[in-house]
Amino acid sequence: MKQISILLFSALMSLSAFSQEQDTLRLFGNNRKEKAPKETQKDNFFNSDSGNGIRTITGPGHKLGFYFGFNTSYSQIDGYDAFSAGASVAMISNHGLALGFAGKGFFSEVYKTEPGSNTSYGYAGGYGGFLIEPILFPKNPVHVSFPVLLGAGGIAKSRLVDYGYPYEYDDFYIDETQAYLIAEPGVELEFNIAKWIRLGLGASYRITTSLGPDNFSNDALNGFTGGLSMKFGLF
Repeated sequence: MKQISILLFSALMSLSAFSQEQDTLRLFGNNRKEKAPKETQKDNFFNSDSGNGIRTITGPGHKLGFYFGFNTSYSQIDGYDAFSAGASVAMISNHGLALGFAGKGFFSEVYKTEPGSNTSYGYAGGYGGFLIEPILFPKNPVHVSFPVLLGAGGIAKSRLVDYGYPYEYDDFYIDETQAYLIAEPGVELEFNIAKWIRLGLGASYRITTSLGPDNFSNDALNGFTGGLSMKFGLF
């Protein structure tokens, strides 16, 4: 009887050791998984599907930022000096691509078509739309971005009677207004002044649909623009 007890005890010990080594029966494959590092788990959560391993184009460690921007620039409208000011707001994906909205308002210098006439003219208007801005080497102190604005706007031609500097006149009339579609690709040299401030020097080229033959040249707004921008946000 004592020998039988010893044999049963030995069998139980062997079975216990075997079950601990195997962890579980492999009816559905190996269930033992080593815990992935915290960073790897985070990357997989954002960038792959747990069922089939599909990965996204954003790559590992998807991050989001944002900025509010303000800008001022110089250009020409129908051959006359013009100035503009605008603002933008955008979300930044992985530091390298900003998507948002931007808008600008502009006005031209006041001019006369006939020497000695008491009638002067000027242009004013604005435009806005969707902003797409790829950013190269955004973590470097000096880097480059390529903002592109796609949208629509309007322009007005004004007539001022007995105009005098600065912006004094007896009568004011709007001769004509015109709507248009616009595309404005550009390039900016940006400086990281602080973690939340960027200063930019840039140039762009406005391309609009035809403005009409009466009081506007068809390509009155087309041309280069150069300016200064400031951005505030989480980059």
